[in-house]
Amino acid sequence: MLNRCVRTQSFAMPGSKRGSNIIYFRTRCGRGMEGERIVIEEDGTETFYVEVKDISYMLMAPPRDIFSKLSYVYMGESVVDRLLEHYRHEKGLIKRKHRLVLLMPGEKITPGMSKECEAALDRFTATKIRDNQNAMAAIRRRGLLMIPYAMVFLIGSVGLGALFGTEIIPGIPSVLAQVLSEGLFIVAWVAMWGPLDTLLFGRFPFRIENQALRALERTAIEVRPL
Repeated sequence: MLNRCVRTQSFAMPGSKRGSNIIYFRTRCGRGMEGERIVIEEDGTETFYVEVKDISYMLMAPPRDIFSKLSYVYMGESVVDRLLEHYRHEKGLIKRKHRLVLLMPGEKITPGMSKECEAALDRFTATKIRDNQNAMAAIRRRGLLMIPYAMVFLIGSVGLGALFGTEIIPGIPSVLAQVLSEGLFIVAWVAMWGPLDTLLFGRFPFRIENQALRALERTAIEVRPL
C-alpha cells in the first residue's frame, strides 16, 4: 500500500489549484518522494502524479533500481501494479473519483496518447476481471466437489465417535474410549472446514481485487510533459 502523509498548503503544480490538499508518497523514514505525489482536488478527485521515462512502464515493470526515488522502480513493478496495491486498501474506493497523470519527456508524447493509454488500461482491467471471475467459479466448483467426500468422512467419524462413546466395545478402557470418541468428533469437523473455507472465504481475495480493478477501470488517464 502507498504510504502517505497529508499536508495542506498552497503549491503550484501541473493540473492542480492553489490550496489543494497535497499528499506525498513517502518512504518509511518519512521523506517526501520525488517524482510521485497524490493530490486531493477540491472536487474530491484523487489525482496521482507519476514520472515515467517510457509509457510502457504504465503496465510493464521497469528494470529494478534500488537507488531510484520512484516507488514503482525500486519495487520493480509497473505504475498500475502500484496503483492497484493502493486501491486494495483505500477506504471509500467506490465513491471516490481517480485520475492518473503520467509525466514524461515531451519529445516522447504523441497525439492521442492519453486515449490510447485509457484503451490499453480498459483491455487490461477487463481481462483481469474476467480471469478473476473464472478463478472464483473454479474455487466454487472445487468447494462443491469436496463437500460430498467431507460429508462421508464426517458421518463415518461421528458414527465411530458415538460408538466409542457408548463404551460398548469390549477390551477398550473407558478413558481411552472417551479420548477416541472426542478425537473423532474433532477430526470430523476439521475435515469439513476445508470445503466450507473454500466456499465461504476462498473467493474474497478475488472480489477485493476486482473491486480495485473496477476503480482502476474508471480512472481517467492524462499524459503530460515534465
